[in-house]
Amino acid sequence: MKPDILTSTTFWGSIATLLAASGAWFTYVASVISSRQRIYEGISNLVEGLEAEFVLISQWASGEEGSQGYVTKTRLQLVAAHPEWFNPSFMIFKFNTPRLNTITTSPYIGHLGAIATQLVMLNHSIQQLLDSTARQQTFAMGDTLMFQSVMEKLAPKTSPLEMALTPPPKAVASPQPAKISWAHEERAYINIIFMLNEGIHQGVIGGADSGNDCLYKSFRAARSALQEFKKGLKREPLPFEFTLGHVVAGWLAFMGLWEMMRWIGVW
Repeated sequence: MKPDILTSTTFWGSIATLLAASGAWFTYVASVISSRQRIYEGISNLVEGLEAEFVLISQWASGEEGSQGYVTKTRLQLVAAHPEWFNPSFMIFKFNTPRLNTITTSPYIGHLGAIATQLVMLNHSIQQLLDSTARQQTFAMGDTLMFQSVMEKLAPKTSPLEMALTPPPKAVASPQPAKISWAHEERAYINIIFMLNEGIHQGVIGGADSGNDCLYKSFRAARSALQEFKKGLKREPLPFEFTLGHVVAGWLAFMGLWEMMRWIGVW
C-alpha cells in the first residue's frame, strides 16, 4: 500500500532536513579549513619575504657568522683602523625593506606573537642607520668647495693619463690624514665627518659589546626569533569541539540515508 501524499511529503522533508543539516556542517568545516589554509599561506609568504630582506640587512648589520661587529675601540685605534672615515666620499648606501617597514600594518600581525616586537625593534634600528647616514651625507656634500678641496688632497698623486688608464677602485682608498697638510677649516671638516662615521658604526650599527638597540644586536635577535617562529609554523588545527560536530553531522547523514533506503525498499 502506497503512503498518502502528506506522509510522503513529511518523510522526504525530514530526510532533506537531516541531509541539509549534515551538509551545512561539513560546508562550514570546509570554509574554516580553507580560511586557515589561506592564513597559513599568507604567514608563510610573509616569513619568506622577511627572510629575503634579512639576507640584505645582514650586509649592513655585520651579520655573517662569527662577526663581532664594531666592538668598542679607542679613538686612536679607530683613526688607525679606519682612515676612510675621514673621507667625505665615503658613504653607506641606503637599502629598502618593504615587508619589515609595514609589518605592523600586515593582516597577519596578530599571528606573529612575540616576534612582532623583535621585528619592530629591528625596523627602528634600520631607520636610525638610514637617518644617521642621511645626516652624514648632507654634511659631507653641503659645502661643495670644501668637498673638492679635501678630495684633491686625498686623491692619489697620479697624472691624468695614469688616472684615465687605471680602472675605478672597488673601495675608497684613503691615506692617513695625519700625513697630509690641512688648512684649519679642512681639518675641522674631516674631523666632523670622522665623528659622524664613528657614531654610525660604533653606536648605530654597533657590535657584540653594544646596547640592545644597535643594529648588530636587534638584527640577530629578530633573525633568531624568525627562525624559531618558522620552525613551529603550521596550519592552525580545528578545535577539539569540531569532533563532536563531525559525529553529529555524520550521524544525521547516516540516519537520512538509512531511512531513505528503508523507504525505497533496499533494506
